[in-house]
Amino acid sequence: MIQNQQPNPDLHLTARGYLIDCLITNTHPSVDQNELREVLLYLNNLITFDEINLRKEDIMIDE
Repeated sequence: MIQNQQPNPDLHLTARGYLIDCLITNTHPSVDQNELREVLLYLNNLITFDEINLRKEDIMIDE
């Protein structure tokens, strides 16, 4: 059971690290590189969207 924990403010950085690791470890010739690139780009865009929302929340809190 997962206990109620504080959200990790650096989660977006952790997620980017995992994306880089995924790209490095999935470079085997049998992996469809175009599909992998598209998936990583999609996930990177989601992370960027989350970063933008975090900044908006920080700005709203500061006001």
